[in-house]
Amino acid sequence: MYDFDKENDKDFLREAGKLLQQRLIIAEFKLIQKELEIERDEEVRKKLTEELLLLRKRVFDSKQEKKLKPTKSKKRKKGNLPHNQNNNKNIESEEIELTEFPIFYRLDQSTCPNCDENALSEMNSCFEESSEFEVVERKYILTRHKRQKYQCKSCSKIVAAPGGVKLTSGGQYSIQLATQVACDKFEDHLPLERQKKQMNRAGLKVEVKTLYGLTEHLYNRLYSLNDLIKSDVLGEKWIHIDESPINFFNPEKSKGYIWSASNPRGAYYQFEPTRSGKIAQEILSDYKKGVVVTDGFSGYNFLDQKVNIKHAYCWAHVRRKFYEAMSFDPKAEEIVDLIDNLYEIEHEAEKIEDLDFLRKEKSVLVIKKIDQWINSMDGKYLESTSVGKAIKYYSDRKPGLHYFLTDIYVPIDNNMAERRQRCPVMGRKNFLHFKSINGADVGSFFYSVIESCKSNKLDPRSYIIEMANRSARAEKLESPYDYATNLTEKIAAKIKEELEQKSG
Repeated sequence: MYDFDKENDKDFLREAGKLLQQRLIIAEFKLIQKELEIERDEEVRKKLTEELLLLRKRVFDSKQEKKLKPTKSKKRKKGNLPHNQNNNKNIESEEIELTEFPIFYRLDQSTCPNCDENALSEMNSCFEESSEFEVVERKYILTRHKRQKYQCKSCSKIVAAPGGVKLTSGGQYSIQLATQVACDKFEDHLPLERQKKQMNRAGLKVEVKTLYGLTEHLYNRLYSLNDLIKSDVLGEKWIHIDESPINFFNPEKSKGYIWSASNPRGAYYQFEPTRSGKIAQEILSDYKKGVVVTDGFSGYNFLDQKVNIKHAYCWAHVRRKFYEAMSFDPKAEEIVDLIDNLYEIEHEAEKIEDLDFLRKEKSVLVIKKIDQWINSMDGKYLESTSVGKAIKYYSDRKPGLHYFLTDIYVPIDNNMAERRQRCPVMGRKNFLHFKSINGADVGSFFYSVIESCKSNKLDPRSYIIEMANRSARAEKLESPYDYATNLTEKIAAKIKEELEQKSG
């Protein structure tokens, strides 16, 4: 090391000082770079740790978004929110009474087991009773349709008696059987291969291709219901829309998507091989005025440009973001509690009209608290953290999240659309994929019919059989919503008539 204390040359010392200063600056710059790298590494480490924990929770933890400790607020009222209630909610599902089959047991001798005397006598109408449920396996029968022929003595022409309605002219399978196949697959998610095995065990030898053909024939008979259901959904003041991936067999090995538009009137499904927002535009092309609730997917951003359509966002998705962030920062629980308060207020309403007062008097105050909390956290969290992501998610969608405060016809969340996706998702878990576009269209149609029947308290199988018989007789078809509405009116008229007869 050079000894500067013995150096007397000023020029040398000056140059040496400049050189040392330059090296010091370089060293400080490298130190700052290292600190930035350490900070970035720490940020990445924290992000990856959070993502790993979230992944573990999603895979291994319960799917219910319930907090570990109870909230201080009162217990949430059970039942549907006002926006999820259907006008036909008072239709009572037909209860199926089980057939009772009594079996009598009698003693073969009259000797008493207690005293061995031959003195037992039968007690009239006295039994030791117990019950058990039995099962009778599904059976398939071959029905022979014999149409009596008649010959005219005048013109010698032969005339046959008219027969019953059929799924297809000259077909071997009934409307009831086709309905069973379709509902077993699309309502109960039973693949056709399994149905084939069940039928073979019961004595009906049939191939999977034939079973699919039955669903296709039934689809062709009822296809006009597709437009009726879509028209019902678009005729409401609000619509929930969502999409979900589903396996689709094609050379590119790409996934397809089941799109759904729904509200209490019913659910309309449409299969497309893409997630492009153009599909949503197509589905909503005839929707001119009202509210569309989405989950914030960018494909729905075109709704922001619509003049007479309000693009509302989902509070359940906001809650989910902060709920996930609770695992990394307890402060996020405060927002979860406030959002729970919003739902408690919504549950206080018996009908939609009640929301006008509740939202203006109570919900507004909760929203103010949420905004105050968000503003107080400004700059305290990186956007890459869970809390930062949750805050950004809320801030980016704030206007759409606040629409419900000033319009009673805006639902607070998009949970109805999430529930509507359960049917195809459960199907996705049970069969590999749709094998063709046509097969996907058939599946989407039956999802529409079945879920719309559920919305209107109708039994899908009974409704499909009724409409298929109408189609075979060239009669007018009714959507599940119209059919249930007319049924409600008939029931109300019948009750009124019976009351008038009793009072008269």
